[in-house]
Amino acid sequence: MHLQRISTMIAAFAFVALIGIAQSPRPARAANTTAGEVTVPQSALNSLIGEPDRHFHRAADLYAKGDSQGAASEIRSAAALISLEAGRGDKQDGAKLQASATALDTLASNVANGNVTSRRELDVAFAHADIALASHYRSMADSALANKDRAAAGRWLKAAGDSVDEAAFWTGKSPSGAQALAWDQMHALQAKIRVGTNWSYDEAKKGVGYLGTQIQYLGQQMQSFGNSGAKQNAN
Repeated sequence: MHLQRISTMIAAFAFVALIGIAQSPRPARAANTTAGEVTVPQSALNSLIGEPDRHFHRAADLYAKGDSQGAASEIRSAAALISLEAGRGDKQDGAKLQASATALDTLASNVANGNVTSRRELDVAFAHADIALASHYRSMADSALANKDRAAAGRWLKAAGDSVDEAAFWTGKSPSGAQALAWDQMHALQAKIRVGTNWSYDEAKKGVGYLGTQIQYLGQQMQSFGNSGAKQNAN
């Protein structure tokens, strides 16, 4: 395991233990908090981007192996991290993230108690959470672009694109038509950001638009997810 990954995981579990939200849902406490609340530096939150999805995948693997307690623990860890992230979102995005964290906590309890009989329930919760994260990161990217903060804009665009990809994975939905074009354009921008290739603010603003198209598409697909046309996973 790489040193960076180890330090990231240590930070994640430290935050979970620190604020005590891994076992039960609570209001988010992040960088901008009131007096008496735990303060988590923005840089620390940035280092945890992508960690909820790693917990999601581990939870799905453990559930498939019949380890309900292990899966529940991973889901609770993801919920705690999303609750932290909710603390720095705007009112609308923060509320969606906190709702997702609460739903994940409920799912974790149901998994631990043996009340979840299908992987589909995990897929639904994970997809909802990733859509909420994508929307939040898209808003952060838009704000960073308005402030001419290139580094932050790149970080949030990449994070939003990754969350969209994860949501698509859990839903099993492949975009077509205009959605497919937006998908390809966003991936092209992400590739530039990852390797440090120069990208323009105009490209980034278009990227925010592409993300909006993808998030809207996935939100529409979620209306039927769990009923018809959803990804079929093994129990």
